[in-house]
Amino acid sequence: MKTAPRFHLYVLDGGELAGLNATGLETERLPDPAKIEQPALILLAPGQKAPPELEATSVDVPLDAPASAVREIVRVAMENVALRQQVTQLESEAHRRHRQFRELNRIGIALSAEKDFDRLQTFILTTMRQLTHADGASLWLKMEEDGVPKLFLASSQNHSIDKNTYQAFTVPVDQRTVVGYAVSIGSSQIYEDAYNPPPGKPVGGKSFDSQFGYRTKSMLTVPMRNYNNEVVGAVQLINAKRSFETRLTVDNVDSEIVSFQPEDVEMIESIASQAAVAIDNKNLIDSIQALFDGFVQASVTAIEQRDPSTAGHSGRVEGLTTSLARAVNEIATGKYRDVKLSDDQFKELRYACLLHDFGKVGVREHILIKAKKLVPGQLEVIQARFEFIERSVQVKYATEKLEALRAGKGDSDLDEIDRRLQQELEQLNQWVQSIVAANEPTVMPEDKTSTIEFLAQQTYHDISGKAHPMLEPQEFRFLSIRKGTLDPQERLEMESHVTHSFHFLTKIPWTPVMRGIPEIAYGHHEKLDGSGYPRGLTGERIPLQARMMTIADIFDALTAQDRPYKRAVSPTIALDILHNEARQGKLDNDLLGIFVNKKIYQPATAR
Repeated sequence: MKTAPRFHLYVLDGGELAGLNATGLETERLPDPAKIEQPALILLAPGQKAPPELEATSVDVPLDAPASAVREIVRVAMENVALRQQVTQLESEAHRRHRQFRELNRIGIALSAEKDFDRLQTFILTTMRQLTHADGASLWLKMEEDGVPKLFLASSQNHSIDKNTYQAFTVPVDQRTVVGYAVSIGSSQIYEDAYNPPPGKPVGGKSFDSQFGYRTKSMLTVPMRNYNNEVVGAVQLINAKRSFETRLTVDNVDSEIVSFQPEDVEMIESIASQAAVAIDNKNLIDSIQALFDGFVQASVTAIEQRDPSTAGHSGRVEGLTTSLARAVNEIATGKYRDVKLSDDQFKELRYACLLHDFGKVGVREHILIKAKKLVPGQLEVIQARFEFIERSVQVKYATEKLEALRAGKGDSDLDEIDRRLQQELEQLNQWVQSIVAANEPTVMPEDKTSTIEFLAQQTYHDISGKAHPMLEPQEFRFLSIRKGTLDPQERLEMESHVTHSFHFLTKIPWTPVMRGIPEIAYGHHEKLDGSGYPRGLTGERIPLQARMMTIADIFDALTAQDRPYKRAVSPTIALDILHNEARQGKLDNDLLGIFVNKKIYQPATAR
C-alpha cells in the first residue's frame, strides 16, 4: 500500500487483533497520547475505546476478520484520516486567508483615514511588524537629489533597541544596499541571513549592526508601488521572531529568529501598495493645502494692497478669533462648556477670518481708502475757489479805493476801505479753516455744522458775473457727515463688502468640512439684536464662529494704529466699548467674558 509508510499504526494495550500479523502491517504500542506522531491511525480491538482526543483517527477491527479485510479496513481508514487532515488544513488556510483579508481591509481603511503623516508612517511600520513578528522595520521614500534618484529614510522602528534608531539620511537607488537593490529592480527580496545573501545580491545590516550592537539575520524588503505602478519607496523588515514580544540579543538570535515566509511577501506587498497610495494621497493633499494657503495669502495681500491702511488686519483678526475659539474649547463651565471645535473646524475658522474682508475688492477705491470726509482733491478745489473769491474781494475793494481817490476822498475813507477788506479776508480765512476742520473724521462740533450750512447757502460770482454756491451740494453733503468719513450712501457701499465676500467665497468648491466658511464670513458684522448688517440677523441665527470673529474684528479695528480716518484707542477703552455693546445686547456677553478673562486681547507672550 502506497499510503502505509506515511502513517504510524498504533494498537492499545490489552487487546488482540485477529489476523493482524498476517497483514504484514507494522504497528506500535500507543505511547502517551500527547507524544503521538502524525499522521497516525489507531487500530481498536473489539471492546476497546480510543482516548477522546484520538477518536477521529481510530478504526475498529472486527473479530476474526481475514487479513485481506483488515488490510482494506486500514487502507480506507488511512484515506479518511488523510482526507480529514486535508480538510482541516484547507479550513485552516481559509480561516487564515479570511483573517488576513479582514486585517488588510482594516489596514486599508486606517491608512486612508489617517491624516497625520508621522502617525501614518508609525502605523505602517507597526502593522507590518505585528503581522510578521518582525523585530525591526524601516520606511524609505524615493526622492531626487540634484537629479539623482535616492531613498530617504523616513521612519524606523526596532523593538530590541531602546534608543531611537531614526536618522535622516539617504542611500542611492543602486545595487550597493539591499533596499536600493530591491527598488532598482522593482521586486521583493527575502534573505534568510543578511550576512550571507543569495549570489549576486548585496550584504545587508552590517553597518547598522556595528553601530548598535545588533545582529540582523532574516530580512524582507518590499518595494512600494503607487496607483500608477511606479516604485515610490520601500519597506524593510528585519528579524522575524517566534514571538513578537521577544527582545533580541546577540546570544538569542539563532534560537529566536525565523525566516520570513512566502505568504508574508504577498501580504506585505499588498500593505506596501496601500501604504504607497496613502502616502501619495497625503502628499497630494499637502500640496493642495499648500496651494490653497498660498491662494489665501495672495488674496489677503490683494486686499491689503487696495487698502494699505488696514494691512495686517485680517491676520490679527484670525489670531484673536482662533485664540478665543481654543479658549472656548478648554472651558469646563458656562454656556459654551460643551462646545468642542475639531481640527477641521479650526481650519475652517482660520480661512473664514483671513478672507472675511475679501469683498473689499468690490468697493470703489476712493471709498475704501477715504481718510477724510471729502474725496481726494475736493478740498484743494474748495481752497482754490476761496482763493478766487479772495482775489475777487481784493479786486472789488481795489476798485472801490480807486474810485474814492478819483472822488478826492480823504485818508479816513481809504482806511475804512482797507479795514473792511481786511475784515472780509479774515472772514474768508476763518471759513476755509472751518472747512478744513469739518473735513476731519472726528465728530463735528455744532458751530462747525452751522458754518457749513451757512456757506452752502452763500454765493460768489465768476468773471462773467454768474453766481455759484460757495459749497457745492456734494461738498456740503460730505462735510455734513457727523462721524467718520462716509456719508450714508458711501457707508452702504462699504458695508456691501460683506456681501461681496460671501458671493466670492460661495464660488469656491469647498470640501464638506470647509463648507461653513462663506456663512461664517457673512456674519462677522451682524449683531445679536439685529442692528448689524447686511442681513440684520439676530441671536442664534448668527454662527458661533461669526460671533467670535465679531468681537475680534471690533477690538482690532478700535486699537489699530494705522487707520487714517480715526485715532486708535487703548485696549482698556476698546474693552469698555465692547462691554457696552454687550450690555446693549449687541455682542455675545459669554464669549466676551472668555475673551477678557483669558486675556485673548493681549499678545500671546503676555497671556
